[in-house]
Formats: sequence, C-alpha cells, structure tokens
Amino acid sequence: MRTSLFITGQPARIVYVKSRTYEAGFRMKHLLRLITGILFLAGSHALLDVLAGGPSFYGRAKVHLSNGADKDPTIISCDIAVLSGNLRLESDSFEPGANLPPAEAAQVKQMHSVSILRPDRNRMYMVFPSVKSYIELAYSKSTGTDPAPPPKIDKTPLGTEVVGDQPCAKVQMDVTESNGEHYDITTWTATNSSTLPIQIKVGSPSALVELQDLHFEAPDSGIFEPPAGYTKYEGMQELIQRDIEKAQKPPSQ
Repeated sequence: MRTSLFITGQPARIVYVKSRTYEAGFRMKHLLRLITGILFLAGSHALLDVLAGGPSFYGRAKVHLSNGADKDPTIISCDIAVLSGNLRLESDSFEPGANLPPAEAAQVKQMHSVSILRPDRNRMYMVFPSVKSYIELAYSKSTGTDPAPPPKIDKTPLGTEVVGDQPCAKVQMDVTESNGEHYDITTWTATNSSTLPIQIKVGSPSALVELQDLHFEAPDSGIFEPPAGYTKYEGMQELIQRDIEKAQKPPSQ
C-alpha cells in the first residue's frame, strides 16, 4: 500500500508548519499569561518597594494571583533574589488552576521566565529561556538610565495576626510612586525573626506572595544581568512574531 503524503487533504509539510505555528502560538499565549502575572508585581514595582529597604537574600516565593471570586487562583512558583535594592524572579512552575482544560494546563505548568528589576539603572528585563531571548524595558516612566526615584510609603500598623504557626505584625502600606501611581500593600512580618515580611498582599484583584526557605546572604551579582548570547527584542509583540516565524520554517531536508 502506498503511504500518502497528505493529511486531511493537505501536504504533510504544510500540516507540519501549521502544527508548529499552533504550538508556538499556544506557547506564547500562555507565556503571556504568566508574564502578565509577573508584571502585575514587577511592573507595579510593588514587591520591590517592600523588599528594597531590607537585607539582601535569596530563596523561594509562591505567588497566588486572583482570577476572580469564583475561580481558582493562578499559582506561580519562583526563585527570588534581592541584592542592593535590585530584584530577580525566576518562575519555574505555573499552575493555572481549574481555569484551563487539563491538556492545556499540563503544557503550561513548566513554563519558565525570568524578571530582573534594576531600578539602579532604570531598567527591567523579561527573559525567556525557551526562546533564548529577552525584552528590555524602562523600570519607571522616566527616560534614560538614571536611577529610578524611590516611592513615598506611609505605613499603618494593623496589629498582629498568625500566618501558619508564626505570629506576625500586620502592616498596611500606602505607596505612591514618583510618577503619581498609587497602590496598597499589606505585609505580615514574623515578630520573632527579621524585618523581612513572610507574606505580602498587593492590589485588587490581589496577588498574595509567600516567601519561603530564605537565605540571608548576598546572591551572585551576575544573575541580575540578561544572559550572554540571548537575543534582545524591543517588545513582546516583536518576540512573538519572531518565534512564530521560526516555527513556520520547515525542517531542513
């Protein structure tokens, strides 16, 4: 029997290209969901506003992003590092909850991205290891590479509250950036440990950040730079288009 080179009436080569294009589009669509969640924290500067005044450290963070009252939260697990007022988040697990079909959910669980916030040079880098690329953005709305101005922060104590098995001092923070942007943050800091919060709640709809397995040592300064050899893009749209174009190229003969 002759083996057909056509699938559903289309040449196998075309089917391959369409399949690869779909996979690239699918990957980037859900990567955008992940980045939207990270940018909710990184782009608003909220997390760094809380952590910048504390000690340098590295550890783990679990981010719970609200999807609405009747939906499961999206959960992003990250490595987190802070050094001299700069922040790095490396997501290695993305749990979309029950809001996606099981087949799609399985494909997005291991999506990987790195966010590097450098207010000392007014830069933010979004790094995508799967496509060996990164995007460079301004950290604040000011131009140039001068350090971003610090925000104004007013703090209101809210008493104590137990988180897990630890009694914590609960504080409401009213934050105003130099450009006038405003948001509310709630922190829980263990009363029997350092001044670093173990839980942080940002905005509405909320993002709840749990800090875990912390090491109060200075992380390697090299991880706060985009990886050497990665391609730089000016925006997410350009990166997505290039990724789809690569996927559309048929395999070499």
